[in-house]
Amino acid sequence: MHTTPLLFAVLLGSALLPAAQAAVSTPPDPLRFTGPLMPMHGKAVKNAPYSAEAVSEQMQRLADGNEISRTSSTMNYRDSAGRTRQEIRDAAGDVRTITLYEPAEGVTYILNPRQKSATRVAAPSAAARAAAQARVAQLRAGGKLPERRADADDVIVKSVDRGDGEARKQFQEKVRIQIADSMAGSRLGPAMAGAFGDMRWAAKASTRELGSKDIDGIKADGKLRTYEIPAGEVGNRNAIVVSHESWYAPDLKVTVYSKHTDPRSGERIYRLTNIKREEPAAALFAVPADYTVRDVMAERAKAAAGNR
Repeated sequence: MHTTPLLFAVLLGSALLPAAQAAVSTPPDPLRFTGPLMPMHGKAVKNAPYSAEAVSEQMQRLADGNEISRTSSTMNYRDSAGRTRQEIRDAAGDVRTITLYEPAEGVTYILNPRQKSATRVAAPSAAARAAAQARVAQLRAGGKLPERRADADDVIVKSVDRGDGEARKQFQEKVRIQIADSMAGSRLGPAMAGAFGDMRWAAKASTRELGSKDIDGIKADGKLRTYEIPAGEVGNRNAIVVSHESWYAPDLKVTVYSKHTDPRSGERIYRLTNIKREEPAAALFAVPADYTVRDVMAERAKAAAGNR
């Protein structure tokens, strides 16, 4: 019996793409990570074209008075049809990666300008996601996957059954990402571990409306969410207060500014600058004719058919 490689693409795609979409097309959860994300899945934001530079800054002050500061930026575009383009640049300002999203087709293209190549990734359909979830349930029922623990979420990255000829010896390969509150600190980076470990306190966050103001000529509505980690909960002598300030532009349906403050990791600031509301050129949302296009889902489907 073969568990197809398509299971990986469907499960991982359905798990990750909606999170990226939620970061831009709807008011994001203010306590999530800030970053210049563009929509790659879900309902398109139509009739709200714009272009802007998205700047992310991280500043951390050390106990000896030293400071660590990092800045990165991208160029974001969206047309009236809801198509998006995001350009990621290196330290020299050269474009390294371009991500295009076609909401009408549910397709994302990842472009490499240096190699003149593009990777096409189609969002899994509802039927494909349901089939993948049913397959996971079947594997668990057959004892080929462990049961989910009540205190953890897992993502099955790969699960393969193979036979080795006449001996018909079977083995199974599993790679699993398992996030448990008690183990997060040892498995994830400090920022990610903090976010998952803080869930119990973040769920009790208080929210304060900050009213409206113009940011770079765009009207935005502000919110401030804060939560407190009581003394002694994570080995802390005093209470730790974490806050997230965000300003969301309802006309453009994007966050134009956010500031996340955590005394353990410093400040993370995200802002849109040089916002222009004109319609971007149509050519920005198309894969150049001289690029070689690779279709990931088609390749996986072909490989799956060959293993049956």
